[in-house]
Amino acid sequence: MKNYIAISGSIFAIVAFAHLLRIIDEWVVTVNGQVVPMTISYLAFVATAMLAVWAFKFK
Repeated sequence: MKNYIAISGSIFAIVAFAHLLRIIDEWVVTVNGQVVPMTISYLAFVATAMLAVWAFKFK
């Protein structure tokens, strides 16, 4: 079970880092012809970072 939590925390940390890079570099993401607002990355960064921290605290 600890391996699962460590892997999950690592994946959440990688996703949080990707959202942080998008925020810093102001990457434009287009899905089906529509631009995804930066607000989504702000919210996703906070959520995934919190899940990563929670996973590593639980471990």
